Amino acid sequence: MKKVISLMLLLATLLTFTACGGDDEPDNTKLSKNAYSMYHEDTQTIEGTNVADLVWESDNEFVATVKNSAITGQYVGKASVKSATKNLSFTVEVIPRYNTYEEPYLEWGASKSVIKAKYGTPQSENTNSLLYQTSNSNAPIMLYVFENGKMSTCGIVCKISVAYQLGDFLVERYVPVKVDVDNYSATLLHCYGKINDPQIDYGVAMQYNSSIGRILVAYTGVDNSKSRSADAVDFSKAFESIENVLK
Repeated sequence: MKKVISLMLLLATLLTFTACGGDDEPDNTKLSKNAYSMYHEDTQTIEGTNVADLVWESDNEFVATVKNSAITGQYVGKASVKSATKNLSFTVEVIPRYNTYEEPYLEWGASKSVIKAKYGTPQSENTNSLLYQTSNSNAPIMLYVFENGKMSTCGIVCKISVAYQLGDFLVERYVPVKVDVDNYSATLLHCYGKINDPQIDYGVAMQYNSSIGRILVAYTGVDNSKSRSADAVDFSKAFESIENVLK
């Protein structure tokens, strides 16, 4: 009789553990790839197990957005993407197709000494500017303009022969605001954060300059009081300062 009771207790214990084990089934949701690389406007599917129905959040939607397990590359840069409900994350890097020139140093407020330490002795210098001759035949001139000793604008001078490539170069990096095909000019913004709440830290503009027969590309910082609109960037002032250096 004791043996029968012992067997019954053993069976009851086993059934209890089996039932508990069913409630704690292992979570098979996982990623099989933790880093993605793509071009502007390309799309890739998230690779993993049981990830199709997950909601994902990108820390920089101007680099990458995710919807229905599809990652879309926006503008050149890096973003981190996390699952809203699971402890899963991956990185996305949007890489450039075009490398028309090396972009200038874009730390607004930098001093002349910082620029010189990076690029060496300039071809020409005055109180408010530094001008460098580059080794890139497509973009032979790079220059920096200073206000009160702090870098406020920088520019690149490009040859006409790279006109179409230059447009693609800028569009894969920056958000277009205004494009004038007839006059070959465009204004763009460097944005980051959320698309419905964009943050802007600088603007880029290009225009053909008939007096030198070249294309000027101007980079300039924002007016922080207007930092969420195209009005935050004074492109007219930026081009005027670049043209003064080139005279």
